[in-house]
Amino acid sequence: MVRYYSDDGIVDAPISKVWALIQAHNDPKNRIHASIVSMTGTPQPDGSVLSDVVTKGENGAPNAHHKWRFTMKPPHAQIVEMIDGPLKGSWITSTYVPEGANKTRYVTVADWRVQGVTDEKTLLKLCNDFMESGFEEDQRFLKTMH
Repeated sequence: MVRYYSDDGIVDAPISKVWALIQAHNDPKNRIHASIVSMTGTPQPDGSVLSDVVTKGENGAPNAHHKWRFTMKPPHAQIVEMIDGPLKGSWITSTYVPEGANKTRYVTVADWRVQGVTDEKTLLKLCNDFMESGFEEDQRFLKTMH
């Protein structure tokens, strides 16, 4: 188990545009994150979305199937719970805080579990890489949004 904290992720976009980005993740035509091959969501009675997610392995081929629950609290928070697959038991809570009129701070807290990885240092590197690449990919996609 690794807890990951970040309060220094600031993007050059107002919170309304960041929230549009969060919603864009659910549209299959958008290829925001390179490691996600496919994601199909089913709305749940409690307002969450249960998604079947397929990710790429190190060789670039689809290799892992996941089930993730997304709970949205527009426009300020998103909770992702990994309920099945190699990250089962992990969760991420991201909060979006306006920084003036045209910037938004991402504050993320996560609790990670990765099947087959017990070394704390390795786990921390995997988690940091996952979070950093996701943040960078979000920033690139934000620049394409109008």
